[in-house]
Order: sequence, then structure tokens, then C-alpha cells
Amino acid sequence: MKTEPIQSNHYDCGLWVLVQMTAVLRGFDITGLHESDMIMFHHYLRVLMACIPVPGR
Repeated sequence: MKTEPIQSNHYDCGLWVLVQMTAVLRGFDITGLHESDMIMFHHYLRVLMACIPVPGR
């Protein structure tokens, strides 16, 4: 597993954790994503969250 930082900013830490968790859950040791891919991954997460059913609706 890659342990050195691959982000240059100080605000995408949580997103990188989710990216790495996604890679591991899919059977990979590291993610193939780069910092420039974070906007698309953020959008991907928004779409997934929008698909979660809301109880009572």
C-alpha cells in the first residue's frame, strides 16, 4: 500500500481516504486516481449518495 502523500492541498484528506478505501474494497493495493481526478470522484460520490433511499419518502 502506498504510504507517501499524493495530494498537494490540505482539504481533500477525507476524499483521499474514501478513494483508498474504494480501491482496497475492489481488491487493489493502491488507487489509480490522481489529484486531478478528485473532482470526478467527488461527483461520483454525490451521485451515489443521491441514490440512497430516504425513509418515509
